[in-house]
Amino acid sequence: MRGIPAVESGIRISGLCPFVALWVLVISPSLLFARAPAARQMLQQGNRLYADSQFADAVNKYNDVLVEQPQAVEPRFNKANSYYRLDDLGEAMNLYQDVAAASKDMSLVAKAKYNLGNCYFQRGTKQRDSDLQKALEDMQTSIANWRQVLDLEPQNQKAARNIEVARLTIKDILDQMKQQQQQQGQQNQQDQQKQEQQQQKQGQQNQDTQKSGSDPNQPQDPNQAPKTEPKPDPNEARQEKAAPEQQKPQEARVAPDATAQEILDTEQRQKKEREMLQRNAQYRDVEKDW
Repeated sequence: MRGIPAVESGIRISGLCPFVALWVLVISPSLLFARAPAARQMLQQGNRLYADSQFADAVNKYNDVLVEQPQAVEPRFNKANSYYRLDDLGEAMNLYQDVAAASKDMSLVAKAKYNLGNCYFQRGTKQRDSDLQKALEDMQTSIANWRQVLDLEPQNQKAARNIEVARLTIKDILDQMKQQQQQQGQQNQQDQQKQEQQQQKQGQQNQDTQKSGSDPNQPQDPNQAPKTEPKPDPNEARQEKAAPEQQKPQEARVAPDATAQEILDTEQRQKKEREMLQRNAQYRDVEKDW
């Protein structure tokens, strides 16, 4: 990845707006601060704190100036610079946008736009590890702000150089996004192949199960007769063995699908036949031997 210019190298934040910049305001700065000498003194104190890298204290001083002079844009610009140094990019962006919209000094507007481009570039750089799309959008916005600087100051070499650096960074981001898409596509293809292999394996298992004649996963029909040979009834075996020893009268067999009434009728008929046999045996004449 190409080197990203830092604040101290390729991309620089514009310096503090000095007090003399007030001379170009539409409202006479001499009258403005002549009526508020305390505001002038607090502005100078804030600038000294900024120069000493005491950015949080500088913000407080610039706030004091804005209490005295709410319409002044220079303390707002210097406050934005302090937030930039504190790495509070969101707050710095809001203030730079306010200055660019409110200031009538085109030089100060150009400085605010330049620093606003730096904020977007800085934020986009930080987002490259988490969200490439947002990083790309921030880089594009930084270029848009630097182009506005060139519209105001065509000879601004720093803005032109920063645009080239941002373009190269965008190219790196696009290449990184393309690489991620390719890796994602390969991962999706591998996942699809694994899924197809699992489906083929499952299909082969189903075919093997069908060939074996039974599917262990299918529920068994309780009404279906078992395929195993029925075991012999021990009671039937005893009856067959006892048959030669004791002959019984042949009885009418009941059909296996007979109704309950048919079974009762058959039993009544057999009972009557047995009773008749017993009566005949009782009244049989005794043979005389004389």
